[in-house]
Amino acid sequence: MITDKNNVPFKTSSKFGEYFKSLVKYTPYDLREALTSKTVRDCLTNGDTETLERLSSIQGHSLTVMLNHNNKYNQENIILDNCLIEDD
Repeated sequence: MITDKNNVPFKTSSKFGEYFKSLVKYTPYDLREALTSKTVRDCLTNGDTETLERLSSIQGHSLTVMLNHNNKYNQENIILDNCLIEDD
């Protein structure tokens, strides 16, 4: 459970996002995009499909959603076949 400075749980993810951004200057979504982009890049360069599949499970998003919406920092249009992963 994530709490504020007074040890009170955040009532919404938006409130947590505001608090998080005040601490690190980035939103949780900015970090999700950066982590997804790095993981996709590792998949393409090193064939590290296990980490990409694990990240998909942790984030609760399909690989298609991750590649289409969270893969912000890779310029080329990446498709699932490039990593040889089947999207469920």
